[in-house]
This record gives sequence, C-alpha cells and structure tokens, in this order.
Amino acid sequence: MIEQMSSSPTDIPSPSSPPPGDPAERKALGTARDVLTTDGEGVVRAAEQSFVCRFVPDPAGKRLIAPLAPAVFGLAEPVLWIPAEADDALALIVTIRPTEESVLTDRWQAWHGAPEFPRWAAINVDSGKHEAWVFDSDELLPPNPLAPAEPALCRLVNANSGGLARLCERAAHVNVPSPLCVGVDDLGLHVRARFGVVRVHFDRPPRDAEDAKAMIEAMLTGV
Repeated sequence: MIEQMSSSPTDIPSPSSPPPGDPAERKALGTARDVLTTDGEGVVRAAEQSFVCRFVPDPAGKRLIAPLAPAVFGLAEPVLWIPAEADDALALIVTIRPTEESVLTDRWQAWHGAPEFPRWAAINVDSGKHEAWVFDSDELLPPNPLAPAEPALCRLVNANSGGLARLCERAAHVNVPSPLCVGVDDLGLHVRARFGVVRVHFDRPPRDAEDAKAMIEAMLTGV
C-alpha cells in the first residue's frame, strides 16, 4: 500500500549558510550524517504527493537503495526528507532511477525484511540541507571505509547476542529481542530489530578495520 501523507509545499527555503571554514561545520556535518544513517527511513515528496521510503546506503557512497511505489518514479524534482518533513529535518535533493536486483537489494532486505514494492530504485543524492547548512553527496554519503571488513565485523557482533542486546537496549532505551547486526560503518553499528533499525554509535571513528574490531569487542564486553 502506498503511504501518502498531507504536508506543506516541497520547496526547500534557500539557506543562509555560515561562512566557509566555520568551526561548527564539522559538528553540523556529523549531525546531518547521523540523521541520514540512523534508521533508514524517510519521506519522498514532490508536488502534493508524499511516500514513505525505507532505504539503505550504498557502501560505495553518494546514493541510497530502496524499493519504491511505481508512482514515485514519475515525480518531478523529488525531495527526500529524513526522518520526516519538518523544519529541523534533513532535506535531500535527489534523482530517482530504476535499478536491478543486486547485492545492494539483498542488503536492503537484510536491513528491512521483505520489500513492500516490487520496483527497486537507486536514489542519487545531489545535495542536502540540514538547518542552516548545505552539504553535497560526497560529504553526506562518503564511501564506507569499513566496507571490505563489514561482513566479518557483523559476524563478530552477532557472535555475542547477549552483549548486542544490551548495547541495543542502551541505545534505543527499549528491550530489543533477537537483534541482528546488519551493517557497520565509521559511525557505528546498524542492528535490525523487530520494530526497525537501531543505531549503536561508536565513541569515535575507528582508524581502520582492526581498530573497529577492538572497539566492538570492548563495547560488547563492557555492557
């Protein structure tokens, strides 16, 4: 079923960006990336139509993968709002194109389960606005530096189901039965739960895969 919602016009106001080199820029970018990568859900909107969108980031960067309702592919100038359309939401200018089944669509199903819609889309991110800041796709969706080690890191996490459950409970503030780690990037873990995706953050970006492994082991044994 297409989930349509009423909302205000889709035009994103022209921002008044802080000057280049503002010391708050790194923090603002970190906040925007955190919003983008938290739970993989948003709203695609164009004109007077809105559609719920559940996505996963491409580890290669710059785009998202999602199954979408057929009507979404014909929308002009779509905007992806994350987590939902609001003044403090992340608003992404995107280009939506059909794509074929692949390891990326398998990745989506590992995160979200069975797709509601049969058509897969590559959602290319052109730029994004969050509060007063505007960032391009290279900044918002850089390649995942841990991608080559991600399967092994997920196995490491899932080998300690008790520690993972405690981590998720601390992160989500609710009981998370049978959690499954489905992704690892430089910001933390993505864990599939019955109610959605839980984000478990690292205290700092790992230097490399070995550093990520050591950090994960400490996190799992320290809770």
